[in-house]
Amino acid sequence: MLGSESAGTADYARSHPALTDEETGLANRLHFDLVYNYLFEAGNRGLPFTIMLVSTGSGVSIGDEKIGALGRAIEKTTRASDLVSHVGNGRYVVLLIGTNLQGGRIAADRVDLALGGIAPGKVSFALAAYSDDMETSGELLRAVDTALRAAEGAGGGIELA
Repeated sequence: MLGSESAGTADYARSHPALTDEETGLANRLHFDLVYNYLFEAGNRGLPFTIMLVSTGSGVSIGDEKIGALGRAIEKTTRASDLVSHVGNGRYVVLLIGTNLQGGRIAADRVDLALGGIAPGKVSFALAAYSDDMETSGELLRAVDTALRAAEGAGGGIELA
């Protein structure tokens, strides 16, 4: 999505305000929905992708500055082709394009390391990969959300959907 930080977030936000969250500089919900719907259709034609949900502290109050810092840390850790978006309450969604579940697990380990000293609470992850068995895009989103709730309930860690 965005290039390096030096050329990336601030310039991208100014040039694409309708697709960027003002507070974080990350992709907003509209941007996420557009890319996700495209990916789901591309998945039907064989493109692998995985969704990673990240919770940086279930139930912990997080200020706007911290939300932006956490998002930038996640974004630095992911590839330029991936899409990082803040979805509220210290939760982030990452679309890992061209990545299977095993690659998603590697990405989650990298993000976990990047958030180590800055997350306000226990970090939880959920991963779900596109499957031909899924009839609607909502199925994949529900699966990854359910897995994140399980990871948060277990006190952190990674859950696979």
